[in-house]
Amino acid sequence: MRAQSTARLLPLALVLAALFWTAMSATGAAAAKLQGYMWLCGDKKEMCWWHKAVVAPPKGWIEDEAWTQRYKSVVLFQHGDKSRSKPVMYVRAHSGDKGLDLQKYISVAQERWSQKVPDSVIQPLADVERADKPGLKVFLYKNPSQPEQAFELTAFMKDVDEAHPQQKYFFQVVLASPTLQALEEAKPAFYELLGNL
Repeated sequence: MRAQSTARLLPLALVLAALFWTAMSATGAAAAKLQGYMWLCGDKKEMCWWHKAVVAPPKGWIEDEAWTQRYKSVVLFQHGDKSRSKPVMYVRAHSGDKGLDLQKYISVAQERWSQKVPDSVIQPLADVERADKPGLKVFLYKNPSQPEQAFELTAFMKDVDEAHPQQKYFFQVVLASPTLQALEEAKPAFYELLGNL
């Protein structure tokens, strides 16, 4: 009986948690919007949080809710096409140490990627500056040994919840493509997404 009651209360808890974090995170034009979710983790013995970026998809791109929930990132497909020959975009957000510098965060992330994909080449591109919002550091990744994501545009950003200054968030926006041509064709949508964040 108790298990049934807990199962019925869990969806309500998730809704309340999402509403709570949306209210906390909608802090004005200068801060990104986040929605918080809880899920059972650690062999379903404890509750964990993940933070979903609330962002308008670029024109022609559709969020797949099942993929978003599975990967704890906003996952977007062009015209909803999930075939492996097409690009995919995703936005990952998580809270972080407020003293951690964005450049250090990027260095650690890229070092881990290089260990995972030793033949990867990472090239810095021009930063994206935005009025009244944090800028983004953008990189082109070339991953010869990863055919489904042989080319990636990746942007990093650190943002602050203005209503709650102790809350800092790191964002990673990725456009992954099996070909450079498809990446170039999807690039305008990637930069549109950065502007919407």
